[in-house]
Amino acid sequence: MKKLVLAALLGFGLLTATAGPASASASGYVYTGHWYNSKAACEQAWTDSHGGSGGTALPHECRYNAVGVYELWAYQL
Repeated sequence: MKKLVLAALLGFGLLTATAGPASASASGYVYTGHWYNSKAACEQAWTDSHGGSGGTALPHECRYNAVGVYELWAYQL
């Protein structure tokens, strides 16, 4: 019984160790290198760079960071 419990714990630990990094990288967002003082400016820059109002449907994020600016992150496959 002890071996069964130990094997189950070891297997579960291995499963969580291998699943962690895969789920973290699955987001697919990369930093574009551009930052803005406001979220509105960040969103406007994304819209302008992708051909107007239709471009806003493309996946992106304006993330507020510890420095106090918004970083533009774009989805990349």
